[in-house]
Amino acid sequence: MRAVELNNRPLAVRLIAFYLWLKAALLAACTIAAHLAPSTHDKASLIIIGLVPMIMALKSETLPIWLAPVFVLVDTTLATGIWFLQKWARTIIVIDLGWLYGRVLLGLPVALAYYSFHRTKIQPINLPVSFEINIVAGIMILAALCDPDLKRAFGRRE
Repeated sequence: MRAVELNNRPLAVRLIAFYLWLKAALLAACTIAAHLAPSTHDKASLIIIGLVPMIMALKSETLPIWLAPVFVLVDTTLATGIWFLQKWARTIIVIDLGWLYGRVLLGLPVALAYYSFHRTKIQPINLPVSFEINIVAGIMILAALCDPDLKRAFGRRE
């Protein structure tokens, strides 16, 4: 019975797994490119920061290249877990994205107030397009994984 269910994965599950595998592949490609061609180091670092925003807080130019393989492993593991409809993978992703966007929502009023009073002190940050794509994809993934129909695909709570 379970084997039949795995062959009929919901489209959202397929898309989420594909996105995570693609993200892992991009991180791996950036890491390899930065090591093989040092001239690409800065651009690879920017793409990695866009795909894994928590690395941005470290404010290092070399750390993104060295931390990317860890996130390749994490994203590949989560994608595989989602693909095989594992509850633990769904739970980890929902908690991670819920925590991320919850902090954003709580901090947004403070950030807007600070921006309105100290506009001249704020310097713009040039972020890669991958940052915006990652934010939008994260919101869509969180919404999909919280959908009751998709939750049922991962099985009942026991």
